Amino acid sequence: MTQGFMLTQETISTLQAQVELFEQCLHFPNAQHQVSAELAEIANTRDISQDELGQVIAQLQEKLHRLVKLLNKIRETTKEESTNLYFVKCIFLLKEILETDWDFFLGKEGTEAIKRLTSGGVLLYKEIKNLVGSETPKKESSYVVVEALKHNLKSLIEAGLRVNAFSQEEVNAFDLGDITPQESETMLIFLSTMKKWESVYKRLAAS
Repeated sequence: MTQGFMLTQETISTLQAQVELFEQCLHFPNAQHQVSAELAEIANTRDISQDELGQVIAQLQEKLHRLVKLLNKIRETTKEESTNLYFVKCIFLLKEILETDWDFFLGKEGTEAIKRLTSGGVLLYKEIKNLVGSETPKKESSYVVVEALKHNLKSLIEAGLRVNAFSQEEVNAFDLGDITPQESETMLIFLSTMKKWESVYKRLAAS
């Protein structure tokens, strides 16, 4: 099976929904102007001051800004290799937020967001996984996207278990099988650009 895959509007919309949910959960006022119980708890857990927490929040907002820019690039480009590259970068930026700032999702809204993100990710992964077989070349878009989604789902599930968004039994019910990524972030970024340089390689080989 060597079917190609172009990110559909549905895929892009799912990713956009993830970013919007992150924004809702991570958009807090300046900590110097409003100190909530949740923010105080996060600061206590991290053993940092309110000023330091304000810096963490600013960094999160900067990451979200980068995510929005990547999404806009995905929508605007018509080149498959560029779309895949932006998608991979988007996935790993989301992964970074989930792994380093999962404690921002401890409240009710946060856990609900994790549930929705995971549910959408599971459906998307299962749909695109059907396009990938043992014969699918690694340079194919479908392979790159599925591998990136494995990273995304693992981070979502780990964060969800940490904040009690769902139980291990519920995770098992997702019926995902083995979602251990076979490719690293660096390799996926490389693979997502292979088609861009394919014609160059062919010309070099023929010269």
